[in-house]
Amino acid sequence: QARGAFGQGRMEAIVRDGLPATFYAFQPTLSTGVRPDCAVALPGDERRLVIDAKFPLEAFLAAREAKEEDARRLAQARVRADFIRHVKDVADKYLIPGETQDMALLFVPSESVFADLHEAFPDVVERAHKARVIVVSPSLLMMAVQVMLGVVRDARIRQEAHALQAEVGGMMEEVRRLAERVRKLDGHFRQAQEDVAGALVSAQKTLRRGERIAALDLPPPASAANAANAVPGGLFARAAE
Repeated sequence: QARGAFGQGRMEAIVRDGLPATFYAFQPTLSTGVRPDCAVALPGDERRLVIDAKFPLEAFLAAREAKEEDARRLAQARVRADFIRHVKDVADKYLIPGETQDMALLFVPSESVFADLHEAFPDVVERAHKARVIVVSPSLLMMAVQVMLGVVRDARIRQEAHALQAEVGGMMEEVRRLAERVRKLDGHFRQAQEDVAGALVSAQKTLRRGERIAALDLPPPASAANAANAVPGGLFARAAE
């Protein structure tokens, strides 16, 4: 259990450090009721990639530490049996058509164990691959997570590009409306300029007429007495005297 917790913790640290939290879940429940150690959701695909961290270390470490040939042979036989059984469990439980990817990752929490496994038991590793269970070390899981992160980023870029295109389309529509309003406003300004120019012409004409009237050579106005004598009534007044 301690080794299982170690493998689970290291796997979770790698996934958590490499992927956004919305794209993975630890110990999720699948439709069949089973709960894998981790399931990663890839953009554009409803099927999740399952990662199992319960690599059977007990028999493997016993085979590594065995001193006598008989004990080593028995431990190696146990490694093959435990590993093949675990691979079968992973394939049977976690490869669900339409719900999970058609392959699963079996996480080995140690680079040295991963190397020894490929060196001493290449046949069981090949058997796991044929069962579509890929054995990964911490470094290989980090690389896989980086590939997944690239897929996530590409999907986000495409999503943001669609949103950007929508925003640009809306902006172009607003620019068209603005251009139409500016055109109408320019027409109003032109009409106002024409009206102002017409008013200036009328003012100039009126001013010139006033200047012509002011330039006429008219006699000076007569006094009041002279004006009275100038009218016929003055003549009658003098005749009466």
